[in-house]
Amino acid sequence: GSPPPGLRAALGLPPGAPLACVVGRLTPWKGHQVLLRAWADVCDRLPEARLLVVGEVAFWDQSYEQELRELTSSLKLQDHVLWLGFRDDVPDLLRLCDLLVLPSVDEPFGRVLIEAMAAQRPVVATASGGVPEIVVDGETGLLVPPSEPGPLAEALLTVLNDSALAARLGAAGRRRALERFDVRRVAAQVQAVYDQVLGL
Repeated sequence: GSPPPGLRAALGLPPGAPLACVVGRLTPWKGHQVLLRAWADVCDRLPEARLLVVGEVAFWDQSYEQELRELTSSLKLQDHVLWLGFRDDVPDLLRLCDLLVLPSVDEPFGRVLIEAMAAQRPVVATASGGVPEIVVDGETGLLVPPSEPGPLAEALLTVLNDSALAARLGAAGRRRALERFDVRRVAAQVQAVYDQVLGL
């Protein structure tokens, strides 16, 4: 589906600007620093591109958000990165964007990957933790090594510069999400894990 009309304008985004979205808590293992360095490369070649950063910092990580914002300034990316904080319209934001990026250093599962795939969006992610079980490299997204801005930037540019590729990855991702990760089944599995962990 399409994002709600007016969402792009409400966020102050130029029409037609290539958009990437990162969703997740602002915490070091989520890889935002690597992503910002990669985004500087992306913007050198695609000055119109914008990165939407969705997610909040945990109260014990408060200074980390400041670090990220200072890094953004030092990379001269203030005009290329939007800090959206917590949002309850993540599926709409995903549909607005050209891709989801998940730059985690070590990602245990990455539920947002399944949300992006369900929204028919290609994924650029690090091949860490549980990610390769969800994203098929070259079929539903592109996987890169964690903690390396260079390959991450190349993968982002590859998808942002090739709408046919993006559409193909997105369509395959949606098929895989529906086949492999029936949302109700995932919810039940997650609940079962919680029950086990909490000894319920």
